[in-house]
Amino acid sequence: MSEDARFSVVIPTRNRPELLARALHSALAQRHVGFDILVVDDGAGEGAEAARRLAGREVEILRTGGAGQVPARNLGVRSARGRWIAFLDDDDWWAADDHLAGLAAELSRGAGLAYASGRIVREGPEGAVLEEIALDARCDPASIRQDNTLLVPGVGYARALHERFGLYDESLTIYWDWDWYLRLSAGGVVFAASSGNAVRVSVREGTASAPDNVAVRAAELDRLCRKHGLTGVTLKNHDVIAHEQAARKMRKTHLTSRC
Repeated sequence: MSEDARFSVVIPTRNRPELLARALHSALAQRHVGFDILVVDDGAGEGAEAARRLAGREVEILRTGGAGQVPARNLGVRSARGRWIAFLDDDDWWAADDHLAGLAAELSRGAGLAYASGRIVREGPEGAVLEEIALDARCDPASIRQDNTLLVPGVGYARALHERFGLYDESLTIYWDWDWYLRLSAGGVVFAASSGNAVRVSVREGTASAPDNVAVRAAELDRLCRKHGLTGVTLKNHDVIAHEQAARKMRKTHLTSRC
């Protein structure tokens, strides 16, 4: 694939080198599409050291000095050279080596943003898997104003969109991604679903979407709704959305079996 068709994979990280190793290995394993990797260390330097040890010259390492996760993402965007951008958080991973290739197929057909579905993985101490549940990321301009089903590590988009829509809103520390999708959708950007479902999103204690962070999330959701004029939006995370989807599927299967 030509140089200008490469992905820039941005991996923000903060003091979680053992999780970063999993994310990095899954990124380095990608095939059938060119890419480079930018690890943005927002912590004390453990991520930078881990990246040098695990990947050597195959990654570019950036430092934020602890500015925060959204400034870290913006630094990655400003430093990206690929035609397309994909994010992979340090605690998430791609379970197949063709994830980026699947996104590239949709972007090459003219989509401004492509996305893949995946699974929410609830992890306990030392990475023990407590539960896995599928999440269908499919969305449209109406549904994105009610729920954010898009998984950050499942999304790829044209880097040129930042020239038109600017960087991520650093005043939104949690819903920066939903804000970005709403801005793109309102601007007429075409979203397309990839056939892939290799995205794995980790849910653990202490994450932004954890139950003990409800008050902070509610306040930020209110700011997001006021910014975009959203109404009737319910506070929920991807884990909740995945369980709601599973419940609807079960009800549908039950009704079909009764017919």
